[in-house]
Amino acid sequence: MPYAKNGNITIYYESAGPKDGAPLILVAGYTSQLVSWDKDLTRLLNQQGIRTIVFDNRDVGLSSQTGSPDQTGKLYDVTDMAKDVLAIADAEGLERFNIMGVSMGGMITQQILAEYSQRISSAIIGFTAPSQHLEWLTSKESAADEGGNVGLDVASSREEAVNLFVTRERACHTTSAYPFNEEKVREQGILTYDRCYRPDGWRRQQAAIADFVADEDKLAALDLPVAVLHGRRDPFFSPKAGIHIASLLKNSELHIYPGMAHELPEALWDDFVRIITRTIEQGQKTEK
Repeated sequence: MPYAKNGNITIYYESAGPKDGAPLILVAGYTSQLVSWDKDLTRLLNQQGIRTIVFDNRDVGLSSQTGSPDQTGKLYDVTDMAKDVLAIADAEGLERFNIMGVSMGGMITQQILAEYSQRISSAIIGFTAPSQHLEWLTSKESAADEGGNVGLDVASSREEAVNLFVTRERACHTTSAYPFNEEKVREQGILTYDRCYRPDGWRRQQAAIADFVADEDKLAALDLPVAVLHGRRDPFFSPKAGIHIASLLKNSELHIYPGMAHELPEALWDDFVRIITRTIEQGQKTEK
């Protein structure tokens, strides 16, 4: 099993697609394991000649747990999580790579762009924000709920944990115009539980991103191609956040989807694949 090392942290990752394809590291959101990236979506990217690399962020899945169950305060920050991504690139021998991050992963992506832009060919940033300040959240309720912690109670059994997982995913989709596939989500919940159930890790992730603030000056100085994706119905991060991020990046394109919530709905996959492929191709031309 492939692992990357960042100091004493080990990061589990998997890759798929053509070995000589353009590398795309996919950075998942808060609480999400690598199985949150739908294999049918990554397969579509693979068919476009893109090599996808997915991984478990620290404190979820098969990557390092950074503390004991009673340690739920801040033990690291988004800069540390950004270095985890760089460790994967190093383990794969990638001098430059493309990156896509959603939600918390979008914050990590912004940090990488600000600090390690020389390693990045292109980026896709999905339904995230430059900070968790109230102005970027959909509502005051989102702020009180720390970005949407519904469904993240500690479970006493596998069945309860899976039911809470479904509740959590439904909360991300509740405002969506697209159908919620409960059967598929429940299967993912079972897989997530069986790979690793450590809810204390989620709290450490939340503590890490609570005071994240994007370095807007560094982002504004970049000219690499970036696509920003956001849903107008996102229950957590206001579309104003995506619009603001896109406005900072001089070589960006912005896509606001009227019916999309905090999600990557299957009905939009073909459009996402076109955007991702085009952005990566633009990055390759820039390198030349």
